[in-house]
Amino acid sequence: MSVKLLKSPFESEFRSVFNQAKSEIVFSSPYINDAGVSIMLNSIGNTANKSIQVLTNLSVRNIVDNVTQPSAILKMYDSFKATTITSLAKLHAKIYIIDELFAVITSANLTYGGIKSNFEYGVLIDDKKTIKTVKQDVLDYASLGLVFDKDFLSKIFQESQKIEKVQEKQIKHRTDTDLKLLLEQQQKIDILLVKPYENKEARHSVFAKTIQYLLEKNKQLTTEEIYQLVQDIHPEMCDDNFKYKNGEKKWKIEVRQARFFLQRKGLVTQVPHQPHNWTLS
Repeated sequence: MSVKLLKSPFESEFRSVFNQAKSEIVFSSPYINDAGVSIMLNSIGNTANKSIQVLTNLSVRNIVDNVTQPSAILKMYDSFKATTITSLAKLHAKIYIIDELFAVITSANLTYGGIKSNFEYGVLIDDKKTIKTVKQDVLDYASLGLVFDKDFLSKIFQESQKIEKVQEKQIKHRTDTDLKLLLEQQQKIDILLVKPYENKEARHSVFAKTIQYLLEKNKQLTTEEIYQLVQDIHPEMCDDNFKYKNGEKKWKIEVRQARFFLQRKGLVTQVPHQPHNWTLS
């Protein structure tokens, strides 16, 4: 296996790798901004015949802090033949995979700072077997998140534009009206981002995939361990304040229903003589 160490200045190596893309790009980056996407697109050249799968963390905080720009994500929808955007809370991995020919594992987000100005580090791998493993790991992470389509992201972008206008002003020049607008827009984006997580089918799918993922990684878990690990991965979906009349937390019932679904499908099973322990079938 060939491994090349990458250190700042990072841009030339980044451009060189992306310039070799032929059909598919898969990457994970918690932060994504316009400058980073522009560098990537310019490096690739013709994107109309290529597909891209992106794993990021599209959160209110990241949008308000301007470390992730919805406009940058929409730019990918407008550029590639096929685009899939998935959001996963707590994502921290920065991995770029090109056609299963190259994989870059790095500290660099797809941002101006990550590609051009920060002191970043990483490794470039060209071993196909290792790259397939890395790619599958990224896709496994993505399976735990929610897919956001272009129409939904367009709504987020429209609301985020108002925030960006205020952010263009120096802090000392911001008025009370500006601060009020920032708060209002933050609340609007928060409401928008919560809606996909309230969809019953989406929640069921995410919980089921998460249980499978956890059992694959841990081999065997108790019901309580599953609850705790699911909540650790999806805090935004596991609000303890939502309870049924009997006092049981709504999300725990949904997790249990997802586990029953997997059991009926023959995908998970109880450990013999340990009724509270579960494993993959």
